[in-house]
Amino acid sequence: MNLKKWLIVLIVIIIVIIAILFNMFFINPKVITVKEKTFTSQKITPALDDVLIVYFSDLHYGTAIKEKEMQKLVALINSFDPDIVLFGGDLVDDIAEYDFKEGEEKDFTDKLKAIDARLGKYAVLGNHDLGSNTIKETIKGYLTNADFEVLENNSVRIYDGDSSIEIVGIESQVLGNPDITKAYQNTDKDNLIITLCHTPDIFEEIGEDDSDLMFAGHSHGGQIYLPLISNFYMPLAAEKYNKGEYHKGSSTLEVTNGVGTTLFDARLFADSEIIVYRLKTNGS
Repeated sequence: MNLKKWLIVLIVIIIVIIAILFNMFFINPKVITVKEKTFTSQKITPALDDVLIVYFSDLHYGTAIKEKEMQKLVALINSFDPDIVLFGGDLVDDIAEYDFKEGEEKDFTDKLKAIDARLGKYAVLGNHDLGSNTIKETIKGYLTNADFEVLENNSVRIYDGDSSIEIVGIESQVLGNPDITKAYQNTDKDNLIITLCHTPDIFEEIGEDDSDLMFAGHSHGGQIYLPLISNFYMPLAAEKYNKGEYHKGSSTLEVTNGVGTTLFDARLFADSEIIVYRLKTNGS
C-alpha cells in the first residue's frame, strides 16, 4: 500500500475515533432511550392486565442530567401514562458538592412531583443517597415532597379493584443495611410481588418464591461498556448481575443502565434508559 492510501486509511480512522468520542461525551449521555417489555404471570389477574410500570434509576442529578434534561425525562415518563412509577436510587450525584442555584432545588422537586402515576410512586435509596445521615434525610425529603413513598426494608400493598400488587423495597448493599427477611415479612405470596433494590447482586440472596419481578440499577450498564473487557470489572454489588435481564426459577431481575452518569459525563454501548413494563395475564 502506497503512502497516499495509508494517509486515507489514517484519516478515516481518526474521523471514526472523533465521531465515537463526540457521541460518547456529547450525545449519548443526554439521549434517553426506552426499553419496553411485557411481563406475564399466573398471579396477574384480569384486573391487573395492562397495568403499566415505568422504572428509572441512577438519576445522578447535577451531572449529565440537569434542569433541561430533567424536564424532558419527566415528559417522557408521563407520555406512557404509567400506573406505577418506580425509582431505584442515586437521586443526586453528590449533594455535598452540587450547588443548587436559587430556586433550582424547588424546581427539581416540583419536576419529580409532576411525574404522575395512578397507583403511586415508590423509591429506594442508592449508595449516593447514603453518604451520611444528613444526605439520607435530605434525599428522602426530596422524594417524599415529590409524592414518592421511600421503602426501606419494607413493603406496600397496592390495590387495583380486588387485585393486589406488593411492592418490596430492600436497602442498598453499599452503605445501606439490607434485611431481606424484614422486607418480605408482610407480603402475601399469592399476590404479584415486585422488588426494588438499588444493588442487583442481592438477587442472589432472594428466594425465587419471594419475588416475581425485581428492578435494580447501580451498575450504569458499565457506562463505558466494552464487550468482554468491561465484564472484568463492575461496581461492588453489581458484579454478577450488571446489565439487562436475568432469571432464577420463576423470578425475573431487570438491571437498568440508569439515566444519569457518574465520575464523568460519558456513555458508550450503555445507553441511558428508562424501562417500561406492561403486565399481562397468561391468557393475553
